[in-house]
Amino acid sequence: MLFMKKRPFILISSIILLCTISILSGCKKEEDVKEFDTQSSEDNSLAEATFNDVMEIANQAIENQSLGLSSYRLKDQENSLLSNCATVTVTPDSIGPGGNIEVNFGTTPCRCTDYRYRKGIVNVNYTGTYRDSSAIITASLSDYYVGLDSSKLFQVMGTKTVTNKGHNSAGNLWYTIDVNGQIRNSAGATMTWNSQRQREWIAGESTTGLSNFGDDIYSITGSANGSTFEGKTFTASITQALIVQVGCRWIQAGKFDLTPTGLATRSFDYGSGACDNDATLTVNGATFNIELR
Repeated sequence: MLFMKKRPFILISSIILLCTISILSGCKKEEDVKEFDTQSSEDNSLAEATFNDVMEIANQAIENQSLGLSSYRLKDQENSLLSNCATVTVTPDSIGPGGNIEVNFGTTPCRCTDYRYRKGIVNVNYTGTYRDSSAIITASLSDYYVGLDSSKLFQVMGTKTVTNKGHNSAGNLWYTIDVNGQIRNSAGATMTWNSQRQREWIAGESTTGLSNFGDDIYSITGSANGSTFEGKTFTASITQALIVQVGCRWIQAGKFDLTPTGLATRSFDYGSGACDNDATLTVNGATFNIELR
């Protein structure tokens, strides 16, 4: 009888133990998923490339003025950025080299020659050209959308400001860059991205004209912070200068560390210089392949 009385207790204890192990195991799997989540890194890279693209549109508009963007990023037909998608309207200042420019892609998505669709307006205010020391260029966006799929475009919002700081000790022009931006995906989720960067023009400064943007190469350092489409906050710091060539749609080289709140730091590597959308992400010793968007 004593055995029979104790048996239900033993059985219940065993069930509780098994349930506890199951729950802990489930929690561990969930923690592992969170620990190796790549969303923050992918969203940060999307913002990086998107706002770089916005400023390149602004710079070309300032350089070419009313001639437009038909040869923007021209290297060859495969790598040129824009066809005749945009209308450029220039309103110069009456007292100096600056002014305002409206780059209008229209209200219907237009497929540009970088295979991306765009619509909406990039507004540019500038006190001088991109090459002028002390020039300040600010790009802001009005109902501006961009993406590879015309039915799933990203809406880009906010401002990007570039200040020309003149030539550094290496003889290269360098700039400070500040971004206060947001990107909304086709599902209605919004990510935020704030960035403080320094950009050095390391190649291509000596070539000018409509067909010579493709050889421009920049080295970028600095930091950023924001929140993902899922609402998770993060900080990022460049640990090896990012290399951006205007003739390539992807960041080609460089590394940065990104830390989502409450999770381990992710080390992001764009590779050694090839123009492709391949990158790697390392967290807690595990490395994942990433496809840039």
